Amino acid sequence: MKIDKLLQMLREMGLSELEAYIYIWLLGNKRSTGYKIAGQIGKPVANTYKALKSLQQKGAVVSDKSSGTVYFDTIPIEEFLNKIENEFKTKREQIIEEVNKLEVQQEPTGIYELQSKELVFEKASSMIKSAQNTLLIDGFPAPMQTIKQYLTEDRANEITIYVKNYSGNNIKHVHQIQASIPELIYTELNGQWLIVLKDTVESLIAFFSKDGRELIHCIWTKDPFISFILFNGSAYEFNFTEVCEQIYSDDSNKIENMKSIIERYKNMYRYMRVEEKNMLNTKSK
Repeated sequence: MKIDKLLQMLREMGLSELEAYIYIWLLGNKRSTGYKIAGQIGKPVANTYKALKSLQQKGAVVSDKSSGTVYFDTIPIEEFLNKIENEFKTKREQIIEEVNKLEVQQEPTGIYELQSKELVFEKASSMIKSAQNTLLIDGFPAPMQTIKQYLTEDRANEITIYVKNYSGNNIKHVHQIQASIPELIYTELNGQWLIVLKDTVESLIAFFSKDGRELIHCIWTKDPFISFILFNGSAYEFNFTEVCEQIYSDDSNKIENMKSIIERYKNMYRYMRVEEKNMLNTKSK
């Protein structure tokens, strides 16, 4: 049926199957009595009226009794969804407030598998927004297309952002490393990856299908030792990639360029050494 997709989406928004079916029928037929609706959709009258009452309570349907007969009609879908969104925001703030009262640790410290593509990008966004010093991002075109919106000029002014980019397209506001390696043609690989490393303390590694539409595997961790090792290795790899590009270039100033590259990375290495000491001191207590 052509309405199956809409039916499923409405159910995901909190409607029962019958409620969703009634709402869709009313969208196409507008003002009707409960008795007529029941007959048209082939459902018991009592169940139909019960569903209509629930739809009114949820703000999806309104009723008109002015003529002596009760007629039902839909609220415009935008208004209905706005109501759901506002209610969600209110409940979200209330839940956060109540959880904070518990004074419990909310951040998991193990190594976790994320099985939702949407959750992967939500986590990546959160890491980008919460980074305090340095972000290292290694991303193929499809996932980079999604997360580049979070790499804003404001973020780039606040922290250091290094991006190893395989698409050839320029990403503004960040220090970009074009991964133009002839031996690694990403379109010939069986998938696309996204690696986000935050402040040596949090790591996200995701692998997607070749077209980037399906999540194959993803792990996320805030383990300080694992995250430091991943950050450390990626920092040196980024540095190596930039130096190699200069080695094989025809630029007459490539020696000076390489020196400048190494000097720039020295700031990151100093930061890493400080974080390493802090991590070891924390664990030894």
